[in-house]
Amino acid sequence: QRFWNWTLKERPSWRESKSEAAVLFFVFGITGSASVALVRPALKNTIGLQGNMIDGPWSYRFASIFLVSPIYAIMILGIGTAAGRHRYFANMSRKILGRFLPSSLRQKIICSQARSKITPNKIN
Repeated sequence: QRFWNWTLKERPSWRESKSEAAVLFFVFGITGSASVALVRPALKNTIGLQGNMIDGPWSYRFASIFLVSPIYAIMILGIGTAAGRHRYFANMSRKILGRFLPSSLRQKIICSQARSKITPNKIN
């Protein structure tokens, strides 16, 4: 309970606080690296697809984008919560996953803590 209260605590904007910006940038960096590190071997070991975003092949590029984005959204929620920024990263995760889901499902993925942080017109 104490940890959850800490993750939901109001924080200053990252534009106003250098330490807040450092925590957010750290979470974004770790999550981005980790999600790519998970997807690359998964593509290679499951369907034998190898490549990179510059040289291709195109099938690797598409598969990478469609796999990295949802995995990144889920990981950023977990890592962001562990860093004590659940409200911020729950909203960020909702935005990322919302791009892959129909609008009828977007409302269902918002946790109550993130919902309290956003305005009603930003749900869609």
